[in-house]
Amino acid sequence: MPGFSRAYSEAAFKSKLGALAGLKDVWIAACELHTLLRDPATPVWVKGICVAALGYLILPTDVVGDFIPGLGYGDDLVALSTAVATIAARWGALSARAEG
Repeated sequence: MPGFSRAYSEAAFKSKLGALAGLKDVWIAACELHTLLRDPATPVWVKGICVAALGYLILPTDVVGDFIPGLGYGDDLVALSTAVATIAARWGALSARAEG
């Protein structure tokens, strides 16, 4: 997903959120990643994953075009969910080691 990082911007993200109003799961995952991205305490590697996943969401020309009814945001949801799961698994493991 590194190539999609160039597509990310605050303005493009906010514009895309408006288009996602009816797609609750995609909207929630995007907001979770955006929150992590904006938090100064978030590690750089997590921010990199966030930017890549949000860039993928913003680009209309990804694996399945966003204009395709019923399918267009399916690949975006997979990308966002994978990013959230990866961050949760890896960051959780690091936190547990640091505490223990």
